[in-house]
Amino acid sequence: MSTFTYLITGASRGLGLGYSKALLASDPRIRVVAAARNPSAASDLQALANEEANKGRIHLLQLDVEDKDKVAQAVKELEASGFVENGIDALVLNAGVAAESKYKPSEIEPEHVLANLGVNLFGVLNVTKAFLPLVRQGKGKQIFTVSSVCGSVEEFGKNTVATGYCISKSAVTMWTAKLAAELGPEGFTVIPFHPGYVSTGINGHSGTLTVEEAAAEALKNVFQAAKPELNGSFLRYSGGTVPW
Repeated sequence: MSTFTYLITGASRGLGLGYSKALLASDPRIRVVAAARNPSAASDLQALANEEANKGRIHLLQLDVEDKDKVAQAVKELEASGFVENGIDALVLNAGVAAESKYKPSEIEPEHVLANLGVNLFGVLNVTKAFLPLVRQGKGKQIFTVSSVCGSVEEFGKNTVATGYCISKSAVTMWTAKLAAELGPEGFTVIPFHPGYVSTGINGHSGTLTVEEAAAEALKNVFQAAKPELNGSFLRYSGGTVPW
């Protein structure tokens, strides 16, 4: 089997770092483009790249998902590096924020919602549009959007928690479903998925899963399980689907 290359956004910490570690450890043929705003200052990511087993298998990429010009520059840098001569096989759209969570639905302002949409939706759009030509070149043709049960009306629409964040996850899940409908005929597998309630900085480390546990489950039930017949499915990290 030939190599299989993932590009993971938000890879400097939390789930992005966890996914990078789990994927690299799972198979020596897997390669990772680990993208982050400032990878040179990400000590854990630097340590991962310096591990002997990962030499030549990981490329650190500076990427600010909110800035379209910087995203375009990141594409050029990656192409020039020679690391993706055969394209990108899978895009993992992981970078996310949870902002302005204290406001009730009746109190929230447009700017509070936009504080979440900037990364959680618009950043995803920027990265996908810019890197899609490289994903089309790859043999995997997989795109994964890290969404959340917070984007499910059935599972999370009957409380007042984190309204702006929930709106952003509903929006990005709908966009991912639309993208799946567009790219499915080309043989793509496009999947939004719930990563679990993971203890990371985004929730003040209040989650019930460790990053390592969540990454291991996502590896098995999302990344390795992905196949064209699941295109457009809203998957759960632990297996099965999330109701919309």
